[in-house]
Amino acid sequence: MKDSIQNILMIRRGAIGDIIFTLPAFYMLKANFPNSKISFLVKDNYAEVLKGFPGLDQVLIIKKRDLASKRISQLWKMSSDLYRTVQQNHYQLAIDFVGHGEHAFFLWLSGIPHRWGSIKTPKPLRQWFYTNYFIRELEDTHLIDQHLMLLEKGGLTRFPVKNQYVIPQENMNKATRLFQQWGLSVQKPTLFIQPFTGNGVAGKIWPLECYEALADYWNERGMQIIFGGGPAEREKLSNVAGRYPVAAGEADFVTSVGLASLASVVVGGDTGLMHAALAAGKRTVMLVGPTNYKRIGPYQHPEWAVRPQSGNLIQDIRVEQVLEATNIAFNDLGI
Repeated sequence: MKDSIQNILMIRRGAIGDIIFTLPAFYMLKANFPNSKISFLVKDNYAEVLKGFPGLDQVLIIKKRDLASKRISQLWKMSSDLYRTVQQNHYQLAIDFVGHGEHAFFLWLSGIPHRWGSIKTPKPLRQWFYTNYFIRELEDTHLIDQHLMLLEKGGLTRFPVKNQYVIPQENMNKATRLFQQWGLSVQKPTLFIQPFTGNGVAGKIWPLECYEALADYWNERGMQIIFGGGPAEREKLSNVAGRYPVAAGEADFVTSVGLASLASVVVGGDTGLMHAALAAGKRTVMLVGPTNYKRIGPYQHPEWAVRPQSGNLIQDIRVEQVLEATNIAFNDLGI
């Protein structure tokens, strides 16, 4: 099969963390098919994340606005345009990392000979449309490893796992300039705080005042502090901005990962930037509430997760726990 594969399509429309979780699978595909072209299908509002996938040949965009449309004509045009693009690219292998029914049918209809799907729960009809599938029911196995199991089941060799998010030099330059504008030094220990999750899921966001207490504690001990966040979160951090540098509204996602990479330790909840920072080689402290830290927590480092000592919401995590975890992280780095 390997000799016949020249064009590969990966599918994960979003969100940021879920896209980052496909990174080791991307490297595994490149190792097994070194001469093949790899494309990635993603929603337009998440396409920027793929800048950290080195050697990705093409990004196919689905507009979020079109997906949300209730107009049959608009949905039909989107589907028709995508169908033509897939046909023109002559993919021999497609890997669907979410396993939606419409994806399975679309890939079958497109005539791609090898169609692999990662399915959340058993779906007999959906499974029929894939030529290879893996059901993600292993509760204590990280999603990254379950994606790799799908590729292994398809006959690919599982080389040593590579989970490396590569920040383009342009974004690193922007991050360095922001450091300078804020009067920070890359030579001094820095704590990067990511206080919000991208989708604002209840029970996953630690109270902002707790993050502020964490920042104040380490600032008093000589650490530089940066608060991250998306453009929409700038207003929420208006009070913080009076005391600490705030990247929200000043740095795009990839540049924010660059800022995190210039920091010593990155702390935050279960959100995309945290997973990207870890893949960029940073020591993270991840606060995990209602979700399974073994399944979605810090990859290959479950000990870096901070969980409630009682209850299962992130709000149940005490400030003292995070202070201890960040102290361990700094000590690990010899700071």
